[in-house]
Amino acid sequence: RSTWREIDKARTTTTTSELEAINSVCVQKKTTMETYELRHPGRCSGMFWRRDPRSPSTKERQSGNAQWPRNGSLLKGTSYDFDDGMKWLCVDSWKQAGSSNWTTDCNGIWMPFEQGGLLLHKK
Repeated sequence: RSTWREIDKARTTTTTSELEAINSVCVQKKTTMETYELRHPGRCSGMFWRRDPRSPSTKERQSGNAQWPRNGSLLKGTSYDFDDGMKWLCVDSWKQAGSSNWTTDCNGIWMPFEQGGLLLHKK
């Protein structure tokens, strides 16, 4: 089983197909779709979107990410647990804090559950 540190190190010396093989063993399980509120534990006012952590070197087309979510935003998606202990949310739709409109055309946008503390809180 590979850790994220090993994968990061391998990015500089490994081909994309080799990386995808490494990443595929890291996914432990996938759960049902749920809603979370983004609340950054530090002084930041939100968090920028991430690419798919299973294949970060791939330039998968992202959509629904014109803005980055601010604290208080709601994110709906499927959570993934990885062998290295990291948990990620694959976002299907999201609502900016203070807005009543959901962005539903999301593709390839991810959010870690922790960033210097708990970032995503179950609603």
